Amino acid sequence: MKRFENKVVAITGGGSGMGKCSCKLFAEEGAAVAVIDINPVTAQATVDEITAAGGRAKAYTVDITSEEGMKNLFADIVETFGRIDVFFTIAGISPMGTAVTTSYEDYRKVMALDMDSVFLGCKYSIPYMEKQGGGVILNLVGTYGIRPTPNKLGYSAAKAGALAITRSVAIDFARSNIRCNAICPGFVDTPLNKGFEGEARDRFLRTYQPAPFLIQAEDIARTALFLASDDARAITGQAIVVDGGTEAALYLNYKRPE
Repeated sequence: MKRFENKVVAITGGGSGMGKCSCKLFAEEGAAVAVIDINPVTAQATVDEITAAGGRAKAYTVDITSEEGMKNLFADIVETFGRIDVFFTIAGISPMGTAVTTSYEDYRKVMALDMDSVFLGCKYSIPYMEKQGGGVILNLVGTYGIRPTPNKLGYSAAKAGALAITRSVAIDFARSNIRCNAICPGFVDTPLNKGFEGEARDRFLRTYQPAPFLIQAEDIARTALFLASDDARAITGQAIVVDGGTEAALYLNYKRPE
């Protein structure tokens, strides 16, 4: 039997990158998938690929910063599929800027997309999970939520907040059989990092990432599959780092053997 047979999984950012990869892998493992994305074209494209492979999925175009939108989203998912077993938040932005160069408008935008949406997802998915006897929430936080890096104030602050929400949810709802963990990727080869290529990317990887390969979206998706499965039933309130050793190296210069 597949690991997520008769389970329902909802994933934000499901139209591209890590989100799309995660949607497809959960579907391959038997889950019915709610593909959530602000872009209706890419969300439907993911659904089409899943259904063409024999899976079950539905596309949702939702502003994840809208309370009403998120409330209606989970109501529709449960009405459509009957339950919600896993909610995986991936959608977000990663702007540059310091306390001086970041405008307040941009600061509020990243907080809304990368932190407030995590709160709203938890707020409106948890009641359904409680009624059915449990569930799993996974939040994509990133290593900057653990250890900020220069010129990333807004993103680092939002992700640190998302990690705090993750841990609070884990301890508040453990007795309801709801687990909540954060996945913290390092540099992943996805559309979000388009533009950071060539020599700049190679220099970063040579200097900061001990593992000698590019981390792929599938590496993150497979981590999510494990954390959402019963194999991880004792893991909750944790930040699971998937970065090829970068955070462990404290962002100090690391010279790999040639």
